[in-house]
Amino acid sequence: MKKIIVFLLGILLAGTLHAQRFSLGTNLADYADFGTLNISGTVSVSKQWSLGADVKYNPYLFSRGGAPLSARQRLFSLGSRFWPWHVYSGWWLGAKMQYQEYNRGGIRSERTEEGDRFGAGLSGGYSYMLLPNLNLDVGIGFWGGWGRYTAYSCPVCGLTLEQGSKMFFLPNDIIFAFSYVF
Repeated sequence: MKKIIVFLLGILLAGTLHAQRFSLGTNLADYADFGTLNISGTVSVSKQWSLGADVKYNPYLFSRGGAPLSARQRLFSLGSRFWPWHVYSGWWLGAKMQYQEYNRGGIRSERTEEGDRFGAGLSGGYSYMLLPNLNLDVGIGFWGGWGRYTAYSCPVCGLTLEQGSKMFFLPNDIIFAFSYVF
């Protein structure tokens, strides 16, 4: 029975393995957002479709004149891209589901907000093939969904202003990313 299952899986995968290509990348624009570390991985599943996962992490706390600035986050997303011409080259449209845990404040005002969000996003862009295995992706994305939050009057005082949940619609990605295609 095991041999039959392995044989059938081999037949199913034989038609797709030769066409599968993987890529790993990082978005340079995220590093400009208070040093947010990020990595993305994608796999092509056909000539015009790819599936991907992204992780962003920012544990840093900064200060400006003694006042703390926070743009911390943990973000996980799963999605797909449609490539009208060919995977990893040219225009693309993407959709994804995303979860974010965040703590942001002290940047424009003393007000600090922390919480978590879950939603879906849409993005679009263009992938330039710089070298046979190196791409530059540029694009933009938006996402919306539902989030729980707690707002504080300042980053360190702990005085709660409000708590609750709300719907949101936000810009999500400014993409200026390098990716290596295997």
